[in-house]
Amino acid sequence: MSPITNNNQTALLSNPRKSAGFSLIELMMVVAIVGVLASAALPVYDDYATRARLVETALRLGNWSREFRRWEIANDRFPNDSHVGLPPGAVKTLNIIEAEWATPTALGGTWNWEGPDGYPYAGIAILNPTATVRDIAQLDYILDDGILATGKFRQTPNGRYTYIIWE
Repeated sequence: MSPITNNNQTALLSNPRKSAGFSLIELMMVVAIVGVLASAALPVYDDYATRARLVETALRLGNWSREFRRWEIANDRFPNDSHVGLPPGAVKTLNIIEAEWATPTALGGTWNWEGPDGYPYAGIAILNPTATVRDIAQLDYILDDGILATGKFRQTPNGRYTYIIWE
């Protein structure tokens, strides 16, 4: 047999432009596959990030509640209600960094000390959170019983989500 002698076929086989690179269809398929993988991965990442924010909030509430308990032991009472800022004298007495208290919570909103002089309990509240009720209920599940109406972490009559230290 003789080699292919048809000029059209020889030109197609030897043309480097036809055999190099990817076609538009191949590139579009790769982009579609990456898109499908990303659409599956983003919700998992979002859940992971939410869980991290919830755990950070739970750790702060636990650490700060121990500090307020320490205050109670040292002073035979809890500090008075101070609204958004730390109670007077708390900066010197408590091991709470004032800048952390002033920083918005990981669930949005601000930290709020609710002292027993203004409430029938002492607790740390999240004032005006921007997180969904679902996320706040997940925080309740981490801290307590998962029911926002009962337990140590709950929605108090003033509408705030509060970690109760004493009542």
